[in-house]
Amino acid sequence: MAAAQTEISQQDSFFSWEAFLLGGFSILVCLACWTFTDKGDSVNTISQLAFGLAFIVNHPHFLSSYCLLYRDFRKNIFQKFSYFWAAVLAPLTLAGGLFYALSTLQGFVLGYFVTTMYFLVGWHYTKQVFGCIIVTSARRKMYFSNFERQLLLANLFSIWALSFVRGNTGTFSGNFYGVTYSSLNFPPQLTMIMYASIALTGLAVLFFGIKKYIVQGQVLNSSAIAAYAALYVWYLPAFAHKSFAYLIPLFHSLQYLVFVWSFKTNQVEARTLHLKGSEKRAAWVQQFVSFMFVATFLGAISFEFLPNWLDSLKVLPDGFFGQTPFLASFLLFINIHHYFIDNVIWRSSNEEVKKYLFAPPSECPIVKTFKKSA
Repeated sequence: MAAAQTEISQQDSFFSWEAFLLGGFSILVCLACWTFTDKGDSVNTISQLAFGLAFIVNHPHFLSSYCLLYRDFRKNIFQKFSYFWAAVLAPLTLAGGLFYALSTLQGFVLGYFVTTMYFLVGWHYTKQVFGCIIVTSARRKMYFSNFERQLLLANLFSIWALSFVRGNTGTFSGNFYGVTYSSLNFPPQLTMIMYASIALTGLAVLFFGIKKYIVQGQVLNSSAIAAYAALYVWYLPAFAHKSFAYLIPLFHSLQYLVFVWSFKTNQVEARTLHLKGSEKRAAWVQQFVSFMFVATFLGAISFEFLPNWLDSLKVLPDGFFGQTPFLASFLLFINIHHYFIDNVIWRSSNEEVKKYLFAPPSECPIVKTFKKSA
């Protein structure tokens, strides 16, 4: 018992930063935006900051999913249809649709891609927050019944649905990197239904949370609470702030990278248990650091250098899709494909995920070395 208590204490101490990365930072930044900046102020500075941080956070978050699918889980691609769909059929379908739209100058097709992206990105954000709650709870021996999980999902999806419905209420046109898209013209009454759904499911979550505490003596850990609260801050209109909106993808990416780090450290630790000293550190550099470097490098290539180079060639009629049609297409492709990738790799049916993600992550030797030198 004493050993178990010590282990839990060490885990909590090691994860003292976890609650901030899983949502706490975003809540603090939202408060700062409302306190120190006006909603009507210029967003040039914050957009430049978001652009700079994208290279080290947003872009690697996307491309790390590619590295996991096509490197770590490549053996599943031709063994399981879900992986074949995510790795082969989905990207071919997306690429074909985008190529058709660009080559035939069908702007409305690209507009449909934009609407699809916004729908799937919101869905993905919601499922990720749900995953944060489930994984951080499981690591601390707190589990949910199927009913509790479905109730929690209902509340989380209600928050996302409100944002999507509100963003498509009425008739208007938007612009995504030069691509024009139209709203879905939802009736205003649907927004009120979404508010009611959030309130009802939220009260139900609170009720069963109190019941769980009374019966089992368990409450959500700070990391799960931070992730849960963050989704409210990201999507509820009451928290909407123009400057903060630019940083929401950054905070989502931070959430994601926490679990990539967790999975990879556990995986590499298991693979290098038999190694010692310099051999172990070399293996960590080869397997862990190289993974992060490749994800960062490919992110810069995919989101900046390659699409901007293609746009500079001016192969499409100038201004028909704006000045950056290839950048828009790359963003649409990666954002949508990223959803399909994550929908298959981050599942408990994936044996490696079940083994390495739900265990408290090891601390890589490189980090330990820095701590000792400090």
